[in-house]
Amino acid sequence: MNLELPDVAVEFGASANRAFLGAGGVDLARRVEAEPDLRTSVVTSLLDDLGAFDLALNSDPETDLAAGELCRVAGRSALPYPLAATLASPDGRDRPVALVAPSVPRADHGDLFAAWRATTLDGSQSWDAAPAGTPLGTKLGPFVTDLHLASELGPTDVSGYLTLAAWQLLGTLEQALDLVVDHVTSRQQFGGPLSVFQSVQFQVADIAVGVHSLRELARFTMARRSRPGDHLVDALALRVHATDTATQVLRACHQLHGAIGLCQEHDLSILSRHAQPTLRQPAGLEATTEHLLAAIEASGFDSLFSAARMGA
Repeated sequence: MNLELPDVAVEFGASANRAFLGAGGVDLARRVEAEPDLRTSVVTSLLDDLGAFDLALNSDPETDLAAGELCRVAGRSALPYPLAATLASPDGRDRPVALVAPSVPRADHGDLFAAWRATTLDGSQSWDAAPAGTPLGTKLGPFVTDLHLASELGPTDVSGYLTLAAWQLLGTLEQALDLVVDHVTSRQQFGGPLSVFQSVQFQVADIAVGVHSLRELARFTMARRSRPGDHLVDALALRVHATDTATQVLRACHQLHGAIGLCQEHDLSILSRHAQPTLRQPAGLEATTEHLLAAIEASGFDSLFSAARMGA
């Protein structure tokens, strides 16, 4: 399978990245925490100008990959907008997708839309939902908002959302890696840069390998969406890997930055905080793995190795 991105996806991603950086990059996310209305006046207008909402997922492989690239570069800037939720929803901006735990339904940026398609992690149940107040304002997700569940909508395909959300996490981790490389090569300690120490080199290498592996799996998973069939197992496997990788990469990045990486003034702090809703909602690594195992039991898993060769 060719995992190289088509030119149209590369060019769209590059245009979006220039637009996001021109609007402030990570600093825009920092500003939005103080001025939430910028999500409408600046971010939504920016996405409209790019034609982002014209990317209909599942229309063709090139468009799917362009949507993935858009989410990836959005992750690099911690774009304060539920991009994957709108692009993956069959209703678009009229009713974005929110993956929820029915007992405590919540959506990141839930206050931006009057209606949501609240859906369980496996897509087996969905409800029409509406924001049940203002954002909770926690540091681990400043725009997470409680939802009120109303009428049931039936099952919803959530594989597109899971895939795009993983691409957005990929962008966040790419930017975190860039910040780490800049930090360890410029930070002087004991008469030289941190990068001369072998232990630091090992940590940065582990981070780079993690980011690269997630990039390959994200592209592979998106490319497989062009094949007929149920893509939930692939998407859940990607989410498991993305969640595990992001947890390890962000932890290592914070360790290498020390206390400065926890300061509001540092971009790593913003990137890490805005990634938390995707990592934690509606379930963390352990619960997502349980959903993956259940999906494999129900649908099987198309891997590189046959069941017989794996000793099944």
